Amino acid sequence: MLVLVICGSFILSVTCHGGHQHSLYLPEISENKAKSFLHNRHIRSLDPHPDYCTYLRYESWCEWHIPYCQGQQEFTREHRCATLSTPCSPGQHCVLTTPCPAHFRHNCVDKNECDSNPCQNGGTCHNGNNQYTCTCLPGWTGTNCEIDIDECASTPCMYGNDCIQDRINSYICVCSERFEGVHCERDCRPGPADVMFLIDTSFSQKEAINQSVDFMTEFVKQIPIGPNDFQVSLVSFSLHPKTIFNFTTFQSNSSLLNALSLIESESGPTKTSDALQYASQKILNPANGARLLSNISHYVILVTNGLSTDRNQAIHTAQILRNTNPHFKIYAVGIGEDIAHEELVQLPTDASLSFSPDNNDLLLAMLKDAADYGCTDCNSTSLTDVIILFDTSEDSSPLKGSSLHSLKFVDKLVDSFDMAHTDIKVAMLTFSSDSQIKFNFSHISDQDMKAKIFTTTIDNRQRNTSIRVGLLKMEEFFTSPSSGGRPEARKICYLFTNGKWPTSENSELKHKIEELNAAGISVNVMVTVDDTDSYSDTDMSLTNAKEIAFDPYRVYIVEENNDYVIIQAAARETRYVKCPSDIFKSKH
Repeated sequence: MLVLVICGSFILSVTCHGGHQHSLYLPEISENKAKSFLHNRHIRSLDPHPDYCTYLRYESWCEWHIPYCQGQQEFTREHRCATLSTPCSPGQHCVLTTPCPAHFRHNCVDKNECDSNPCQNGGTCHNGNNQYTCTCLPGWTGTNCEIDIDECASTPCMYGNDCIQDRINSYICVCSERFEGVHCERDCRPGPADVMFLIDTSFSQKEAINQSVDFMTEFVKQIPIGPNDFQVSLVSFSLHPKTIFNFTTFQSNSSLLNALSLIESESGPTKTSDALQYASQKILNPANGARLLSNISHYVILVTNGLSTDRNQAIHTAQILRNTNPHFKIYAVGIGEDIAHEELVQLPTDASLSFSPDNNDLLLAMLKDAADYGCTDCNSTSLTDVIILFDTSEDSSPLKGSSLHSLKFVDKLVDSFDMAHTDIKVAMLTFSSDSQIKFNFSHISDQDMKAKIFTTTIDNRQRNTSIRVGLLKMEEFFTSPSSGGRPEARKICYLFTNGKWPTSENSELKHKIEELNAAGISVNVMVTVDDTDSYSDTDMSLTNAKEIAFDPYRVYIVEENNDYVIIQAAARETRYVKCPSDIFKSKH
């Protein structure tokens, strides 16, 4: 189809079926109508002015702008609405439904109560029959959304902690003391817990009873005792276990501390298996005050030297309890004149729960375990600097007799530190007529470290060199800025020797090791025992080691058949727990 427009006339050209074309002429419009169209179009494009709503010549503009003219014809509206024979009903008002001068019309219409924008603070207005409702934004309420909701009014913060309304539709709980969480819902004050001391009072522990009492005393002094906090029971054992007092006998620190001295030594064997079963079946029982609730932790602290008469059975019983009794966890602390580390690491619930009595590691590990899951007051850490101090003097070196076992043990001990995944750093020093730095705390590859360990040899230039020389060099190395050590790190020394130094040196060495311990450096004496050593030689070596050690727990026997368990025991204290000093600050 083809349409062709020619000057003033409309010609419609249509192609029909068969190819024929027909033309139709449309009629012309008059000149006046054309001018009127152009004039009205011009009027409609004018900017708003009140007069356009009044004069007939702007009628077309008014019809295009009715909402504007309704607002400009208030006098006309009042005049015409006054002539209504029947006033508008409640909820209605009289309006000019058509406000243009050619045909003013008025009528009663429903009011839009939302025209006055009654809803405040971003609320949405909904018009109704002679009424309105406001839908408020979160955080506001009231007829007109004029009331700021107090989010703290419902006391959302638990345990009496303060609530602050910091912004609209929001609040913050200010957690005090040991509370954590959005609503202070986690009470991070350790406990409540039931703690049972299981004390070895057998014949071999006769001289260690006072040390056991001292350990328990220091432990109890640092925890709150009461029905809503920690409860403590005491059981002694030798041939048979015996209850000294149960969990509810003493409900205050003062009364409990006085009762710890009631324990007495016995002359029988050490039947640890029976004691563990007794603790599980008899003492950990509501009849003895145990609180068998899901929110109560339960611990057995086994205080022994690890020289059980029934060692295999004791280890087996501990394993059964670990797997079948979810109500308590076994910890072990080595106290005695002779310490069998190989047993002490197998009796607890985990090998890492075997502890020395000369620090707070056991207590702090327990406090972390007794706090609610997710609490961050007590934290595990491995920030430790370790020095391997290796004796290469001719008489007291563990290499005497051409044995490489001590170096293999050092290699395995260093591997156990897992320095790639922990914060433990290791250095190695040797000493004889002089000292040598094998490697410092700066990281070197595992291959280089192993190579340096195995290049250690005996120095044949001087005999009977005092171990004190090595201890002094070790102390200096820990504090030297060039060594790469860290002032804030735990400091541990492993002194490798065969223990065959003159006994005349023991007093001086003991004094030096006590000084080092006071300065925060723990010295573990690693006594290498050779297969060729006689019983008397081994006995002399261990006697020397025990006489200089800060505590018998810190003497380890290094033999070819006990590498694994001794390394577990010796390496445990490189990983430990730190808690703030006010961990038991009172709740409000």
